[in-house]
Amino acid sequence: MQRAFDRGRQLLQETRGDRRTRTDEGFQRTERSLPRLTSAFDIPLAQNICSYFGAMNPLAGPVDPATESVWLFDATAYHPVHPYHHAQQPWQVDIRAAFFKKGTGKDVSKIVADIADKIGLSEGEGDEREQGEKTIAERLQPFVDVVAPGRSVQVKLPDGKTVKLGPGGRSATIEQTVSTRGEHREGETVSIGAVKEGITPYGPMEMGFAEEEGWMVISGMHPPKSPFPPQNPPPTN
Repeated sequence: MQRAFDRGRQLLQETRGDRRTRTDEGFQRTERSLPRLTSAFDIPLAQNICSYFGAMNPLAGPVDPATESVWLFDATAYHPVHPYHHAQQPWQVDIRAAFFKKGTGKDVSKIVADIADKIGLSEGEGDEREQGEKTIAERLQPFVDVVAPGRSVQVKLPDGKTVKLGPGGRSATIEQTVSTRGEHREGETVSIGAVKEGITPYGPMEMGFAEEEGWMVISGMHPPKSPFPPQNPPPTN
């Protein structure tokens, strides 16, 4: 049921460009060939049902260091800009985080080996193959861990202020905009960690500072090639 729900949400969020890329590069054929992962919602029934209430989850609470963890994503702080003249605003940052149950990921060795073969690591030998599989396992781990909906975490900002992030919704993720004061230079980077220790296995988040003028991000990365030939190859001249 959850897999069907996720697939429906994916279809609703896909753009025309997304659909064209997925078709041309044979994404669906590759996805069908991958081993099936266990459900990320292998949690008690009451927690599963209450996760649909989002921020109003009656079972919401802080991360339990003994059984749960949080992944703090890197972010960029900026000064908000308005169409009318105004004094410089405090720094703002959009913080994203994901919550998981510790030690719930199943043995991923078979999945890692399958992905390694598909991307061509089977041609490598020795250290190259070993290092490649290690990297794949690290990237895959968050997708096999059971999520922890309704959890929150406190972090300390550069100005010393402590803010509460969460609770997370059905997907056990949060996206929250917070403000912080202080003098920071363009390009400066600071580490933001959880107040409670032992709950961030991926380390603190790195927050960079960017002024409101003179910078932008352009993504020109081409999607990775599928190991299968395109379903609808482009016409040749």
